[in-house]
Amino acid sequence: MSTTTLRVTTPPGFRVDAAALRPASLAGMSVAEIERIVLASGNDRCVVGDLFQVLRNGAAGTPAGVARDDTAALVIDGAAPWLDRLGAQMDGGRLVVHGSVGDYSGFQMTGGVLYIDGNAGHFTACEMRGGQLTVSGDSGDFAAGALTGDMEGMTGGTLTIHGNAGARLADRMRRGLVLVGGNAGEFAASRLVAGTVGVAGQVGPHYAYGMRRGTLLLAQRPTHLPPTFSGGGRGFNVFWSLLVRSLADQIAPFSQWRADCLPARYTGDLAVDGRGEILIAG
Repeated sequence: MSTTTLRVTTPPGFRVDAAALRPASLAGMSVAEIERIVLASGNDRCVVGDLFQVLRNGAAGTPAGVARDDTAALVIDGAAPWLDRLGAQMDGGRLVVHGSVGDYSGFQMTGGVLYIDGNAGHFTACEMRGGQLTVSGDSGDFAAGALTGDMEGMTGGTLTIHGNAGARLADRMRRGLVLVGGNAGEFAASRLVAGTVGVAGQVGPHYAYGMRRGTLLLAQRPTHLPPTFSGGGRGFNVFWSLLVRSLADQIAPFSQWRADCLPARYTGDLAVDGRGEILIAG
């Protein structure tokens, strides 16, 4: 299948809702039809042709990072932080973004692959339900979390942040996998209901606050452990071996962990009768 490329030409001077730019939606449209797509932007409006040069390449011209198969593919070249909601409610295909993006990338995403070659704003993978989202740089606050007032954050899929994550990482997350190659801000894995969150660097204050179930993986021992977590726990060898196997294709250091090197285990948050766990494998 051909690949659609949107190359930024004219910054609009205001933030733009780019949720309409989904690979599967654009795959069946002509270049002229894509140029006429209206993008919301607060009290203003613009069309794709005002901001982007639209290119359509055949399979032979597929850019690097996009597989040559029948999957709908969209490349956004020269992205900037004024582009919000890229990949929002995306349900399939591949979206490759070169440059940093704004807020709500991958919001309620249910399928497909979203790769951001840069930094992402706040609420990245907010309420994500499926698919794979990768950020090569840093991410803002509330990644894999929930909208204000909502009860569930991320409920499926995989989020990988190669750099640092902001505050409230995976707040109210219920299912899925989140891996951070750098540090995480305050309240990481707060109010976690279920799922797996891994942080390779340091975590900020109040991590695992109100954690009910799920697993927080730490590659480095934190400066202090939460007072509402108790140490110990044996007999999780089988779980650990299965978890390590599932991380084999993920980013380092998680991919380098071995089944025969059991981590230190702490359970809590006992303040909410939590049955979650912190595993420190560093």
